[in-house]
Amino acid sequence: MKPNWTLRAITYVVRQLYLSFRIRVRQWGYLPADRGATVLITNHQHMDEGEMVTARTFLRDPWKPLVMCNSRRSFETGFIAWQMPWTAWFTRGLNLSALWAAYSILPIENHLFSRPLISLAEELRSAHGDLPLEAILPAETLEPSGLKGHVLSDLWKPVNFERAHIWVKVAKLKQPYRREVLENLRAVTKRDIAAIVERVRPGATFYVTPEGDFSHDGRMHPMRGGIVEALAPFADLWLCAIAYDPFRGGRLPMLYRVLRYAGGADIGTSLAAARPITTSALVAAFLLEGPETFAPRDAVRAVHERLDALPGNVFVDPELQRAPEAVVAGALTTMRKRGTLVENAGRYRLTANRADPRFLHIPDMVEFQRNMLNETLASAGRDEWRDRPFN
Repeated sequence: MKPNWTLRAITYVVRQLYLSFRIRVRQWGYLPADRGATVLITNHQHMDEGEMVTARTFLRDPWKPLVMCNSRRSFETGFIAWQMPWTAWFTRGLNLSALWAAYSILPIENHLFSRPLISLAEELRSAHGDLPLEAILPAETLEPSGLKGHVLSDLWKPVNFERAHIWVKVAKLKQPYRREVLENLRAVTKRDIAAIVERVRPGATFYVTPEGDFSHDGRMHPMRGGIVEALAPFADLWLCAIAYDPFRGGRLPMLYRVLRYAGGADIGTSLAAARPITTSALVAAFLLEGPETFAPRDAVRAVHERLDALPGNVFVDPELQRAPEAVVAGALTTMRKRGTLVENAGRYRLTANRADPRFLHIPDMVEFQRNMLNETLASAGRDEWRDRPFN
């Protein structure tokens, strides 16, 4: 299926209306309207951010072709059933490749060393037919899943579908299947990158998250090579540096900056240094590094001190700069309501209840925010970034 402008426009408008009730987006900087081939490189923290950024990019310049990529897992049969188990009874055999093509979403392999068993099964079944699972994997790998005695096609049956999503290291495959999978991985990756280059070269904007996966602890994953390097010789590189402010009340605040990649520092360092510094990040640092119990005025004073000590080349949320007392007090109130803080006789204490249901992949949001702040400051302090302007 070819890219469908009308389908994308309708989807983005409807979805943006829906997401606006859940996420409060603030953006600084934009891609130029008269751009040619462009790569928009972003960090990765939340499941909706890709849709947010690409929709806003598309709706600002709707006649500019926009291309993005997604994991090859989303192009495999049964993907939607795994994401939405309540649909599994009728979507286990569904493949969404044609739909993704209509949205100009191209596949890329982002799981290089291990994959769900059902993903490996689909590849090997296509090449060799309905093999017994014991032919491709040793018994000790299959035993914990209870799938011994089955053939590849059995993995799509309702009774096996969930178990079929166990992650398997490619190194565990028996020969010659291990060699075939690795050879196919190289060939597929090369073909995927070539398809992206072909779409971007005429002047499209390409949205990419080279981290490949969400950050789980606030520190960015290493930037994976291949795609950006293939596009850099003819495309302009721009950064989309994203941060969230989850301790603020109301809708989830998403803050992001769009700025040209100036070179010098590597892309990962540049993205980390350019992220907005938020109330949540500064409050988290105080909570983990300050006294065990504290009064609200202690947190406000500590945030003031940290703001004063920040280097001049970082970008601070203007709302935090404008009214630090109010936003810190609001964050403490929100954290108390969520059970992350408890209050006793006017003093607060941090609890072990630090998860946020909007970020299911993050076990400790307080530590996440502190780690992100430290990484942002460390990146901004490197020689290549030290003389960069505030905005």
